[in-house]
Amino acid sequence: MKIYVSGSMYGGQQKIDIYKKLIDKLENYGEVLTKQIADPKAIENEKYQKDEDIYKDLENKLESADIIIAEVSVPSIGVGYEIGYASKLHKKIVAIYDENYLDKVTTMVRGNKEIRIIPYKDIKEILDRIEEILEK
Repeated sequence: MKIYVSGSMYGGQQKIDIYKKLIDKLENYGEVLTKQIADPKAIENEKYQKDEDIYKDLENKLESADIIIAEVSVPSIGVGYEIGYASKLHKKIVAIYDENYLDKVTTMVRGNKEIRIIPYKDIKEILDRIEEILEK
């Protein structure tokens, strides 16, 4: 299974520890295509690449992914773009968010009934259900 994990980078990396825990768990179930979101130096590392090359790489990863798991607690244009792109490709999308950080996710995500939205209070709730989340 190819798993695309999406999370805020330029919008703020407040959830980077969550991304790391999520990616570590997901690696037991398949290939995580976007491990860089858990790297605190990811933005710095992008300075050495062309924007067009990064975009094309992420586009190819989205197209090859079997599932997109988006951590949407931190508002991010990039995450929203990735969700919209994946939606147009009719990909399986799961949006998770921290209820301690955010009351509810944006209407554009809530209104798309093809996106499964799962709130959590502790990331352990998601990690404990990861197999069920991947299968549903």
